[in-house]
Amino acid sequence: MSYLARGRIQLNWHTDISHSWQGRRLRVKIPFSRAGVAHHVWIGGGDISVLIDAGDGVLRDLLERDIPPEEIDAVFITHGHFDHMGGVHSLLGFMRMVGRETTLPVYVPAGCREVIECVESFVKCYADTVPFKIDLVELAPNQRVSVCELSVVSYPVVHCGSIVGSEVLDPIPAFGYRITLGDETVAVTGDTGDCESLRALVKDADLAIIEATYLNSHGKDRRLLEAVHLSEDIAGKIGESAKECILVHKARRP
Repeated sequence: MSYLARGRIQLNWHTDISHSWQGRRLRVKIPFSRAGVAHHVWIGGGDISVLIDAGDGVLRDLLERDIPPEEIDAVFITHGHFDHMGGVHSLLGFMRMVGRETTLPVYVPAGCREVIECVESFVKCYADTVPFKIDLVELAPNQRVSVCELSVVSYPVVHCGSIVGSEVLDPIPAFGYRITLGDETVAVTGDTGDCESLRALVKDADLAIIEATYLNSHGKDRRLLEAVHLSEDIAGKIGESAKECILVHKARRP
């Protein structure tokens, strides 16, 4: 039996998928997060607006939560799997339609070809009618960038591809991000197995947003938990090093 068959993701449409959090300076909205469907996290502070991941339906989800897509200052993608970047084209198309004029930085892990090729294809298709510049930036591990007053640091995490009925696939470029405004920090893991850099990413954050695809680790092959996804018990334990945590990206729950 394959690794993924033993840890198969089964979707349940009736579990909670939306979260909000208000800190002293930062605020967070998670309009949608479901393993194998879509994941996006919005973080704001003052007049700053950034989006972490852009899964399918990102436009509808942002608008339903009163987040103007055209006012997003930067987009950070954790990795190239479809449920984390499937809405990139529609997000760029919306910004083109409404006439955005300011440059949009799009940050990705170096070598994240799914997003790189999506952005390059969009620019090629609409070369003469995109009223704003898209600044596609490939980040190195542990690189720090600034978005207005926000400081964002990329943390390399371990995440392998997986297809039902197949062995665990090769690892792909994948980052979590640590976003800081003043003395307040939010950590977003993206998809990850249990690794040391994950603990450094989450430690002492005011809020940690941690993926928890599996309900628990009981009976799961260790390779799945170390290289593909976290379980809720493991994610919760890691989240204890942050002041608060939210578990997202859940699959089936009883």
